[in-house]
Amino acid sequence: MLGDTPGDAAEKAEWLQREQTTGPRAIAFLEQYWGKDLSGYDPDGPLPDVEPAEGELDPSRGTIPIEFRRGKLERVAEWRRSGLSIRDTVIRVNHRHSAFVGTPGQIADEWTRYVATGAVDGFNLLPQELPGTIEDVVDKLVPELQERGVYRTSYSGTTLREHLDLP
Repeated sequence: MLGDTPGDAAEKAEWLQREQTTGPRAIAFLEQYWGKDLSGYDPDGPLPDVEPAEGELDPSRGTIPIEFRRGKLERVAEWRRSGLSIRDTVIRVNHRHSAFVGTPGQIADEWTRYVATGAVDGFNLLPQELPGTIEDVVDKLVPELQERGVYRTSYSGTTLREHLDLP
């Protein structure tokens, strides 16, 4: 998530997470923990007043990371103590994959580190993860990457095959 300042980037990331955490999505997330149909609850209301089903979460189902599938009852008790609504709880605890949040320079530094260590050879940009426009990436991030020598400034050939260094 690109921003002109770290605060601007964080604000955009928070806005995006809130936009993507719809009421039905928040309810579905909690249903994995409760093991019950919670569709009758208001996503902007308090956490369900019923107890979750016994047993831990099935490690082969749902979208919850493996490390959060144990200690379900303790986790639910902690969420209840927070006093947050269903949606706000899910926003706080749901670990999204938007790992790159910062200024173009900060993100370029991080991407350069990944490239330099051989961890990656490229990144996929998801349009739904770019509130605003792709122009921010092209006009702000790409020049930072080019300055660091991890993004080409020109092409060596005239065809895609040549650009990809294919026979």
